Amino acid sequence: MKRIKQSKPVMNTLRFLLILTLFACALTGCKKDDGTTPTPTASSQTDLLVANNWRTKRVTTSDGQEINKSRLNLATQVLYDLNMQFRNNGTVRALDPGQSNSVINGGTWKLATDNQSIDVDVSGFKGNFPIVQLTKSKLILRQMAPVDGTNAPINLEFEPSL
Repeated sequence: MKRIKQSKPVMNTLRFLLILTLFACALTGCKKDDGTTPTPTASSQTDLLVANNWRTKRVTTSDGQEINKSRLNLATQVLYDLNMQFRNNGTVRALDPGQSNSVINGGTWKLATDNQSIDVDVSGFKGNFPIVQLTKSKLILRQMAPVDGTNAPINLEFEPSL
């Protein structure tokens, strides 16, 4: 069997075409990040809310500084002792983990039309709460509540309860 000898110019051309093809594939395979986040949908937000029971991890200022529990009013302090359960049927329940998760309060919830906030109607916890962050492992709601006796914007940071 005779081996066909290729000339150097043909080999260089083939290498060049191979490198050019790989480069073109890399460029077309990369998607430019325009810096925007996708708009949440009602179903995606609902799926994340109902996936867990949520317990208050901490309360912070709107810039993320933790607020000592003693500086909060009683209604906000009580949230530390409860698990919140959002259900698909639009109900929300406050569960006491110290009492086998017995229901101690309840009401309704629904996403606002923009899916960026949640309307909650529960005794002691009523209003429209902007959703600062919602993932499988974190829920942050904004609220106006007394801190040291003066209303201030605060973030209620929740994590899944076990």
